Amino acid sequence: MPRRSRSRTGSIAAAVSAGIVAGVGVLAGVAPAEALSTFPSGGITWNINDAQRPGLDTGSIRNVSNSRMEGFGDIFVHVDQTPAPLMNDQMLRGFGITANGYGSFDSTSSVRLGDVLVTRTLSLGENGVAAFFDTFTNTARSPLKVDVSFGGSLGYGNPADTSSGGGQTTSATVSASSDGNSTIDADDTWVTATYQGASYRPAGVVVGSAASDQVGNQQLDPFTTAYSRSGSASNNPGFVQELTMKPGQTKSLLRYVVVGAQGDSTAIATTTAGIASAPPVALLSPDELCTVANWSPDLLGITATTCAAARPLDLPPAPAASPARSSVHYDVVGKSIQQLRADLTSHRVNSVQLTQAYLDRISAYDEGQLGFHAFITVAQDAIAQAHAADVARAHGRTGALLGIPLAVKDLYNTKDMPTTGGTRALEGWQPSTDAWQVAKLREAGAVIIGKTNLSEFANSGSWSESGFEQTWNALYPSKSSFGSSGGSAVAVATGMAAGAMGTQTGVSLYAPSTGSSVYAFRGTDGLSSTDGVMPLTWGQDYAGPIAQSIPDLASLLDATATQRTGSNPADVLTSRVNNALRPTEWMTALDAGALQGKVVGYLPASFQSTKISDDTTGPIALAHANAAIEAAGGVLVPITTAPPAQPPLVDDQGKPYLITSGAGSGTQGWWTYIAENPGFPFATPGDLKSSPLNLPYNVSRPSTSMPMSDTDITYYLARRDAYKKAYDAWMDTAGPGGTPVATVVYPGFLTGVGNNDATSDIFSADRGTNVPTSNVGLPTLIMPIGVNGNGQSNNLQVVGRSWDDQNVLSYGYAIDRQAQARVHTSYAPALTPSGR
Repeated sequence: MPRRSRSRTGSIAAAVSAGIVAGVGVLAGVAPAEALSTFPSGGITWNINDAQRPGLDTGSIRNVSNSRMEGFGDIFVHVDQTPAPLMNDQMLRGFGITANGYGSFDSTSSVRLGDVLVTRTLSLGENGVAAFFDTFTNTARSPLKVDVSFGGSLGYGNPADTSSGGGQTTSATVSASSDGNSTIDADDTWVTATYQGASYRPAGVVVGSAASDQVGNQQLDPFTTAYSRSGSASNNPGFVQELTMKPGQTKSLLRYVVVGAQGDSTAIATTTAGIASAPPVALLSPDELCTVANWSPDLLGITATTCAAARPLDLPPAPAASPARSSVHYDVVGKSIQQLRADLTSHRVNSVQLTQAYLDRISAYDEGQLGFHAFITVAQDAIAQAHAADVARAHGRTGALLGIPLAVKDLYNTKDMPTTGGTRALEGWQPSTDAWQVAKLREAGAVIIGKTNLSEFANSGSWSESGFEQTWNALYPSKSSFGSSGGSAVAVATGMAAGAMGTQTGVSLYAPSTGSSVYAFRGTDGLSSTDGVMPLTWGQDYAGPIAQSIPDLASLLDATATQRTGSNPADVLTSRVNNALRPTEWMTALDAGALQGKVVGYLPASFQSTKISDDTTGPIALAHANAAIEAAGGVLVPITTAPPAQPPLVDDQGKPYLITSGAGSGTQGWWTYIAENPGFPFATPGDLKSSPLNLPYNVSRPSTSMPMSDTDITYYLARRDAYKKAYDAWMDTAGPGGTPVATVVYPGFLTGVGNNDATSDIFSADRGTNVPTSNVGLPTLIMPIGVNGNGQSNNLQVVGRSWDDQNVLSYGYAIDRQAQARVHTSYAPALTPSGR
């Protein structure tokens, strides 16, 4: 539908295509993609974060083919009013940005930030130029000042970092600017960036004929953190411009991003400077042009007479926001499972009230344009579950989880809710039984309040982007929640659930927990059953808890990972385990003195990023860990011997063995899952993975791989057993003079947390610590340890020998009592009770 008066849809796109390079035709006939939106034009492929699944909806450039530019063109907005909007200074999203088929993207909704309504239009031309037209409307009764930062990441790393190989770097070098130097300054109206080597396309940015009010760091708070001209931070400019608007007034900002030919660092400056001197606006309406605040009228071709007759733009309305109120007077914010249980026992609150309080928070903070998007499904019977818990308590039942609302990752089967694995291909699929651990939680009396978002099929550790939505960070709402258990971690960190269940195949517990400053536990292989949990890599997958504290983890483990609850006779991964290795219970093992006289090891290289070498996140985490371990009575020592490599896959004669099924652990789990779930909508793993309803980058070719044979499974698991023994032996001699270490610690992140609208792993954070948790299957506690140099939370990973799970939890408890390092979000405050 037309978004503005006196203008036809696609006018900016037409102007960009027609007005910059002579002889270049108009982009036409390109069908919108079914996820993100991918537009090939003039040899360039643009990927745009629009409202298509996963629905990031920032209107920014996700990435461009053969370019190091990612997550560029997003806007951060600050409205100067009291009280400040909750999401002030954050990246805006939720525009309902929709491609119209001509290379133009329009808002279908305005985004409300305080008393300011914001829309954006993005248009692509075949000559490598993207135009951004953003409007800001003051709906207050008094004037308002608004600051807008436009930018993103032109690259990453610094010239000393050569992780891309081939003599190339991934960092951007400012090659030209409007003031004639090679730096980005506030008075620049345009700049260009190039890259070492010929493989990458250069980039240009045109911010208008009016200078910026300041240049900030778009990966941090661009309004308070100045842009750095050196090091890795030089990749992240945010061009800040200030608008002052009268009541009812609309002002707009028009900016351009230019992508050049690969390796051509000369033409990009000519093209970018040409746009700055003659912006392509021929087909924009006078009404639109008269709102533009960052270009002089003569360059836009408008006069005072023209604008005196201009009419207000026809802007789409903003949807009604959920009220930040609760029907319950009990406040759940910051309360641990232990505190909730005490209040339930003392009848300060009942489970129905408690559950309603969490449901109200989900409605207020998870849904809508600027919501966290942690949940895919909220249980329709949550209150009924809570009522059953209240009845049970009235009849004398007790229990650590009785009536406690918990969330589970949408890989866990739930008999009362769909289980989607994050893919639209399984939308509506509802198993007839619960996953093993879900059943144990229900037996303990927990309320399963909903299913949390994840990266589709649990494929990504960097983002939690499903076919339904993408989750945003709990502490830093413009940034990645990480994956694949991002929804679970964010639900806990924002007080939308008392605890949650996630999974980990690679980093999917530790990355989201680190990003949210919460706690998680990955036990030894087979500690508890993954039966009924959709797989990623059979034999390496682990299903475990995320919580607000280590005692809360113990409560969840008591329900799911003891001699009574952990062993599942139908699950080879748990039934093969000697049940005596599992704890009888977890809580009493927590000991603040557990590290007294103990030696803790660390690998120095694991605390330093090689991708972004000037980031001090890892070394700072090491310093925090050292202080807390020493305060707990232990000593932290460097390990100088290399950890063992993965043993080869061999048969019982020690000869090399090849898994013959062609499937391996990658599809074995799906064969098992499909066989155990009658009515599953796909007959084979290949049918599911090749469905066009998956996100396009997750669609694979049809596969004919068969399940692993019994012999395959025997030797596959034997290799994991051998790997554990090798690591146990390494820890027995890794200390000074060949002495044992009690545990080995690793950092969560090696670099800062990145914005949520890029695509490469490094734009979330460097997690290359080489922690052996998943590859070996060792017990690991993930816990907050402090903040990095930018004030962002980081976690520590405490790794132990196989089946030393209880001690690992206790070691972490001792460290945590000293560190007290959890960071709490300020973006999901307590709700005001209704009637106040």
